[in-house]
Amino acid sequence: MFIHESGTTGRPTIVFLHGNGASGTMWKAHMVQLTDFHCLAPDFPGFGQSNHQKWVSIQETSKRIIEMINNRAQQGCAHIVGLSLGGSIAMTLLGRMPQVIDHAIVDGAGVLPLPGLPLMKVGVRILQPFLHTDFIIKTIARSMKIHADEYTEFRQGMLAMSPSAFTRSFLEANAMRQPPGLEKITSPVLFVAGENEPKEVKRSHVMLAQSMPNAKSRVAPGMGHGWLAEAPDLHIQMIRSWVNDEPLPQELLAVSHV
Repeated sequence: MFIHESGTTGRPTIVFLHGNGASGTMWKAHMVQLTDFHCLAPDFPGFGQSNHQKWVSIQETSKRIIEMINNRAQQGCAHIVGLSLGGSIAMTLLGRMPQVIDHAIVDGAGVLPLPGLPLMKVGVRILQPFLHTDFIIKTIARSMKIHADEYTEFRQGMLAMSPSAFTRSFLEANAMRQPPGLEKITSPVLFVAGENEPKEVKRSHVMLAQSMPNAKSRVAPGMGHGWLAEAPDLHIQMIRSWVNDEPLPQELLAVSHV
């Protein structure tokens, strides 16, 4: 996999896991600001500069990320931050190899079935031949609140993506259920979502956080699925606070039930 790298060698490593249709470049603002960390952001197989590689599965991608952490993260251990598809991969990593993870943030990824999922599956298959068209790219950008000055880079990432990888990873992520052993994970894990996410995502987060000894669930008020683009400074502040064991930003609301 191609890996975007920045920050300070010798400092704790943060691994950023991108959402579907994107690449490691979606974390550009985070990597620019978090210079006191060693930052790694892989392009998953089929995406970004790894688009020549075949997407196989979440499990296979998580295996390659574990290898990356072992080989490139400071002391073979890292904080992980995953959005959407990246959040599903983060949960898989926690269940598969928790010893390589220090702190984790799972953003906008759940383990409960979404309403209307059968229709969504049909829809994404129908859209697959059109994923590289400007109309679809602009529609996805609007739904994710991509700023105008970031649209060109977002569009380039969408054009680089393999439509097959998009479809297969989308279907797999939405079929994901709670990985076995997650309730035994002692690493600090933050489950976070925009307030406008589907209830099933937020319910997943509450359920998972309550089942884990060192987990919390938070909501970003008024925000949607790609809220890191809506409020990048808040998102970055959240990450910095969480990995440093500091109080989370007050703007993020604690959730005990949905």
